[in-house]
Formats: sequence, C-alpha cells, structure tokens
Amino acid sequence: MDDTRRAVVLALAATIILSIAFSSVFVYYPITAQISPVSPPVILDSGSNAGKSDLSGSNTIGVNIGANKTSATITIHPTYQASYYENVTIIRNTDSKSYTVTLKVYTAVSGLPSDSKALLYLFSKGATRSLSGWPSSNLAPASGSYLAVLDLTQTTTPATVTLSGGSFVEVDILVYIPEGSKMPTSAVTAEIYLVYTPG
Repeated sequence: MDDTRRAVVLALAATIILSIAFSSVFVYYPITAQISPVSPPVILDSGSNAGKSDLSGSNTIGVNIGANKTSATITIHPTYQASYYENVTIIRNTDSKSYTVTLKVYTAVSGLPSDSKALLYLFSKGATRSLSGWPSSNLAPASGSYLAVLDLTQTTTPATVTLSGGSFVEVDILVYIPEGSKMPTSAVTAEIYLVYTPG
C-alpha cells in the first residue's frame, strides 16, 4: 500500500475512533419483539365448478389449492370466441372481522392473439350471472351484477372488494379469442397477487 492510501485509511480510522471517543454516554434499553403466527383469516378454496369437465377431450377445469389455502393455480382450456368459466375459485374470510381484499396482476397474460380478452370477475356468494353483449366480443356479465373485474392482460388497475366476517366471493374467468387468429402453441399465464388488510 502506498503512503497516500495508508494515510487516508489511518485518517478514516482515526475519525471513526474519535467520533466514538467523543460520545460521553451510551444507554441500552431492552426491547422484545414477539412474533406469534396465526392461521390465515382469508383463504382460497375451490369453487363449485373446479374439477368439472372442460373443453376438448378429458380436460378439466383445474384448480389446485395450496396446502394452507394461501395459493391457487387455475388451469382452463378456452377456445375461439368467448369462453366463460363460472365459480372456479372462492376467496373466503374465515374471521369474524372484515377485510379489504385487493387482486393485482403482477405478470400480465401475453401470447394471446391480438384483440383477445382475459378477465377475472368477482361475484358475491350465489350471485346470478347474466351475460350480455353477445354475439360481439363485448360479452360480459351485466353491469352491476359483479363486485369487481380484473383485466388479466394489463397490470395497471387492481380489483378491490370488502369481505365481511364469514363471507366469501366467487371468482369467474372470461376469455375471448377472435376467430381466425392463431392459437398459442403453449399455455399462457397471468400471475396475480391477492393482498388483504383488516378493515
């Protein structure tokens, strides 16, 4: 090490030692942080159509719920035009107090043909679905019949609902693929985060 670098290191060390030496008193207070995990108050569950027959051969509406019901993988097999999947998954509040639940697309669906749609709808328990807009690509549940909608093709607008104690919402998925377009050669995926907070 040359003399200049040695001088800089020694000067820095001296500065640190002096700053500590100039402190006249140190006080230590004990603080205990207790972490006491609980079972999740908001869980994911299979909807009434999970596992039911899907399009093309032996395909089923695949819904795999994690061991602690805090994750879900949904697999559907839509075709051209509009394919509507009702009540595939449930978001359930097992607590006595209310929670605000927000769904946010983290990774948007990509790879669907141009002008395709992939929408996730949230409905209150047992809500009647009334689809409108057929035969155009604007097919959707009637306005006001659902609680929130999440566009799986973009990451900008989350969907938020309030779950009162003991209640749940049902999850539907609508996929529109224009006729004449080329189908993807492999599955396309959206990654969604569910975030909840008391209130």
